[in-house]
Amino acid sequence: MRALLALLVVGSVAFALLVGRAEPTPDLSRGVDGIAAWLNELTDECTAVRRGDDFTDFAGPVRSQVYAPFIAEWGTCAKAPYGRLGLLVLRPGLDQAWRTALGNGEVRGDPDLAFGDGFALTGSIGMEYLGLRRLECTPTACSLVEIKHH
Repeated sequence: MRALLALLVVGSVAFALLVGRAEPTPDLSRGVDGIAAWLNELTDECTAVRRGDDFTDFAGPVRSQVYAPFIAEWGTCAKAPYGRLGLLVLRPGLDQAWRTALGNGEVRGDPDLAFGDGFALTGSIGMEYLGLRRLECTPTACSLVEIKHH
């Protein structure tokens, strides 16, 4: 009976680790450093976070205008194939701002971010392996959808 109980406990812990590993779970209390540490743990890249760059130069004037009010903190790191991968800690409301900008004709399509819970990355290649989602929007609604492998 003890052996069976031990196997159940070990199996449950292993399952919990696998499930936890499949979901994006950076420590956002550490801001972009938490995102970078999570990426480094998963990919062995993104070891040094760079801060202080001009967000408009990085994202462009239109996207900067829509994204910036909803970014609590941002930085970049190097992660192949990106020279500068944007790491964004988000405040609520980006989806509504994007819908408004879409309805006003200021933007087209969907945000070019890969979303986790409370954060986003600016890349698109390989984000499906990190469990991130993309935001699909119309002027009336947005929904997070799984990124499919091509």
